[in-house]
Amino acid sequence: MREQAKHNMQQLTALYESYLDEARKVELSRKPGEGIFGIGKRPSDDPCHDRFAANLKEWLEAFGEEAPDSAAIREVLSLVYKAPKKYPDPKSSFWMLIAVQSLTLGLIPRLSESDARALVGEFGGLYKRWERLPVQRQILDALIKAEKQK
Repeated sequence: MREQAKHNMQQLTALYESYLDEARKVELSRKPGEGIFGIGKRPSDDPCHDRFAANLKEWLEAFGEEAPDSAAIREVLSLVYKAPKKYPDPKSSFWMLIAVQSLTLGLIPRLSESDARALVGEFGGLYKRWERLPVQRQILDALIKAEKQK
């Protein structure tokens, strides 16, 4: 089972790296001034962002169907939650990395009490109360609920 968890993390990491490479290429291929004042195409309009969200959703659903243990879920959630801090640039991908965190909500109730507690601490350390977006407050609430429900 541990070999499967390692394989899953490699797949997830590759999915993120592929997306970030594509988003960087979009930024680099942008013409000077393009997207300023609403003229032209902005990097955040590129289809690579929606494609990444769809691919991640599909991956998380397939992962959930494998009936992973709590430790494997914690590892996946940790990667997803750390991604915006680890990869703050380009900005067009930064906001998508935060938005896709909402895709993890279905996995949170499957965490053990100790794994949920660990993620509450990790998440709270990554995102200070005053900088959390609504989706992040929702995630933290779900983690706290998972921590207390067991």
